[in-house]
Amino acid sequence: MALPEIVVRWKTAWECLDAARIEALYAPGATHMSSVVVERMNRADGTLRGLPEIRAYAEAAAGRLASFKADILQVIADETGGAGRASVEYWRVLNGNEEGRTRAVEIIEWSDGRITACRVFHF
Repeated sequence: MALPEIVVRWKTAWECLDAARIEALYAPGATHMSSVVVERMNRADGTLRGLPEIRAYAEAAAGRLASFKADILQVIADETGGAGRASVEYWRVLNGNEEGRTRAVEIIEWSDGRITACRVFHF
């Protein structure tokens, strides 16, 4: 399966747990929504807005996790010019716990090589 470049960069950055690299994926004014944001960042609407909030979330994840792995199952993408969107379904493996893996889907939207919006759904 050929992955859009932004999906490859997203996977690599999160698996490295490098907050600066994760932040660099996002455009200024980008949003990141997840039920984990509600739990970990005390955000009732689950939405981070802008690079400082996204960086703080990435730093918190890097400080809490020993490892993160995204075993991609399927990607559906539409890319035109420098913009696109993708649905990325994957097994989420935290701290090497393969037996405790959970399924997630991320809807990633991007423009000019940077994520403008990301919505994460955990199952």
